[in-house]
Amino acid sequence: MNQHLARERRQIHFFAYLVGTGIHLASWRHDSAFPQASIDFAHQVKLARTAEDAKFDAIFLGDSLAIDQTSNPGILNRFDPIGLVTALGAVTDRIGLIATSSTSYDQPYNFARAALTADHISGGRVGWNIVTTRDLTNSTAGNYGAQEHLDHSLRYRRAEEFVTVTQGLWNSWDQTAFVYDKAQGTFFDRHKLNRLNHDGEFFQVAGPLNIAPSPQHSPLLAQAGTSGPGQQLGARFANALFASHPDIPQARRYRDSVRAQAAAFGRNPDELYVYQAISPVVADSQEEALERIRELDGLITDQQVLDFLQEYFAAPVQEGTVDFTRLGADATVAQAGIPRITNPRSDFRSAGEQIRGREDEVTLKDLYSILTGDKRNNDFIGTPEHVAESLERWHAAGAADGFNLMFSLLPQDLERFAKSVIPILQERGLARTEYAGTTLKSHLGLEPLPSRVPAEVR
Repeated sequence: MNQHLARERRQIHFFAYLVGTGIHLASWRHDSAFPQASIDFAHQVKLARTAEDAKFDAIFLGDSLAIDQTSNPGILNRFDPIGLVTALGAVTDRIGLIATSSTSYDQPYNFARAALTADHISGGRVGWNIVTTRDLTNSTAGNYGAQEHLDHSLRYRRAEEFVTVTQGLWNSWDQTAFVYDKAQGTFFDRHKLNRLNHDGEFFQVAGPLNIAPSPQHSPLLAQAGTSGPGQQLGARFANALFASHPDIPQARRYRDSVRAQAAAFGRNPDELYVYQAISPVVADSQEEALERIRELDGLITDQQVLDFLQEYFAAPVQEGTVDFTRLGADATVAQAGIPRITNPRSDFRSAGEQIRGREDEVTLKDLYSILTGDKRNNDFIGTPEHVAESLERWHAAGAADGFNLMFSLLPQDLERFAKSVIPILQERGLARTEYAGTTLKSHLGLEPLPSRVPAEVR
């Protein structure tokens, strides 16, 4: 392990997930909230610079390709992620900028060109969060001229080929291909141009891409997936993996699993970072932190919860139905009869793991929050010292290399975490005080080597 990578592995790494006024579904209703946050560039710049001042690895932007009347208000009216990171790259200096983009509804050439353009503009600080797209609204396919959403296994087969083609396009030019020799009239070295000529199951792409490698060669790859195909995709390609587990033993088992899979692909497991998704709430006392949560939860309407769940569980793939109109939002998952659904939609898997064994206590309001992003955990709710100690404990136990912070209320929760928790970790040598490099890959101790397609599992 090189010295730079060894140093970064000793520290706790952080991404800041930025979505409007916060991940909490009712955050926009809070007295301090700015409801137009998702389409206010000045607000986005403020958030990014707050995270940069705290020396986070990166900010992280999610995406959705379809909305309806039950969608999280934070995604109803927001910027395209690639467009936003391109703009933020021009007004920030060191922080990484990770944008989500789907492999199910785009073409590799279009995406490869847009992402590498953003990477150049930022000086090599862009990352790509690879997703196959959850169809929460049951209407995504209709936005792209398709009859139905691709099934789970097909989406992941397409994703593997999509990433392979994208990496091939990013390798169109050697790092020193463009010589710009005016005297000899040589703009580029023809021997350093690499044609792709890909002909696969889903894509036929000739190449080459009409843009050279960036200072970090190409965007960092990130991915979230708990299913077998999802873990394999991440272990094969990604340097940052997002996960969500309720306790250290489960988180550690996941991390051990994906590291073993990465090694089976011939990769160095230490070049793969697992970021656990959490929604920390920091306050002067545990009771104050809990009161802030109760305040936000009190802003969620029962109708909002029931309308969403009625549509979510009414997908054609369901066996049986649940009539949520006869229930209240405080009814439990067990009372609603959700455990009796024998063939739940594939993207319910992660939520099902979080509530397993607690069906008699998790309410429909709780389930609504889980399905739409909130990642609460008592380990990360309370005083700065309590939260810092929990972060250190998870990291030391091998449950996480870092954390994807999905703050309930923005910018307040981000500012509190940056001003009160980060200094404690810095004093303990567990968080950086300065950036060691200028690219996103350098923040993880990675070299700007050309992307390559790892071997198949041996």
